[in-house]
Amino acid sequence: MSSMVGGIPEREAGRQIPEVGFCQEKVRLMEDLLRAIRSVAALHTQQIQAVIDDDLEFTRFDVLQHYAQEAKDRAKYALISHVESHKCGG
Repeated sequence: MSSMVGGIPEREAGRQIPEVGFCQEKVRLMEDLLRAIRSVAALHTQQIQAVIDDDLEFTRFDVLQHYAQEAKDRAKYALISHVESHKCGG
């Protein structure tokens, strides 16, 4: 049996409960961020493979990685902004 802290189950005490139980926009923004993170990771993997393959053009990924990182940052801050303004974090 779970103990209580101030009438709240101990496992929930000290943890902020989101004001919104489910937010479709948050889910969409999280999916956007995950897609952007995967893109950055894929480009890193491709550049690593180019170096392993002794491809002297491995620097061609640098600009692509820069744009992918910018897209990831935009997605990250869009999610953070939404969660802060909509109070749907948790």
